Amino acid sequence: MELSRGAIYAVLAGLLALVWLASMTLGYRLYSPAQVWAALFANDGSETATVLAGLRLPRALIAPLAGAALGMAGVMVQTLSRNRIASPDTLGLNAGASLAVVVATIIFGVQSLVGLSLAAAFGALVTSVVVFGVAAGAGGLSPLKIVLVGVTFASLAHAIVEIILTSNEAQLQQMLFWLSGAFVDRPISLFFNGLPVVLIGTVAGFALAPAFDALQADDSTAASLGVPLTAVRAVAFLAVSLLTGAAVSMAGPVAFVGLVVPHIARRLVGRRHRHQLAAAALTGAIYATIADVAARFVIYPVEAPVGAITAVVGAVALLVLLMRRLA
Repeated sequence: MELSRGAIYAVLAGLLALVWLASMTLGYRLYSPAQVWAALFANDGSETATVLAGLRLPRALIAPLAGAALGMAGVMVQTLSRNRIASPDTLGLNAGASLAVVVATIIFGVQSLVGLSLAAAFGALVTSVVVFGVAAGAGGLSPLKIVLVGVTFASLAHAIVEIILTSNEAQLQQMLFWLSGAFVDRPISLFFNGLPVVLIGTVAGFALAPAFDALQADDSTAASLGVPLTAVRAVAFLAVSLLTGAAVSMAGPVAFVGLVVPHIARRLVGRRHRHQLAAAALTGAIYATIADVAARFVIYPVEAPVGAITAVVGAVALLVLLMRRLA
């Protein structure tokens, strides 16, 4: 029996609640739901309460928020480029954020996590302006040009990052862990800093949902329906950069979430973008939280970077998508 969209959203919300509880209870030490409840609502200053409220809670909030942001950004990127294997990584936003963090650390000596997070958000925003500006040059803006410019910029940014890190081996290990994406040891202030940015990007995405529906066909069809193509793409690209920048600022560049999640969302709720975006937010939150929990046990007792988990899953998904396209 096929579920209604309301039922699908209810199931996704229930799954998110379950994986959130798993994020709070599972790890190097196991805690019961009762201990979680006591730590959050009757903090007695004990070691258990300190671990749950000070360490587990921030990552249990940041993981779903970052996953939701990347999921919605992925939906918009794939619509803007009309390319089902596109993602925020394809537009170079993750690479731009990573480059900004490396420059801030190595050149300007920024060490605080909040400072690095602000640098990441700034890098994503600057990258969006550069990519959009170059793609809108001679011949006008087009989905193909956006992807080509984004991929080119991403390659350039990755090369610069490698050069800088190679010449600064003392900070290599610290930077590599951050650049691979992680939710561990993040202060809860990052969640509160990132939340309003994600909300702005979310509101912009839902406001553009009817225009996205028209853009799924082609530019001429969208224009005939009264869609102001350049304005829509500019605002959408800004929304993508806000969502991606917020996610990277909280967790580092967690790869391939924006690739995998939109495909799941479309299968669940169809092609209407107001439904896709809602499903992508919930699915992305679930996906990132599961990846965070899995990262705690893959090489236990050492914790793996979340980005490594999502990269493996994303690489497999990308191969499947490419094989289907070639077939």
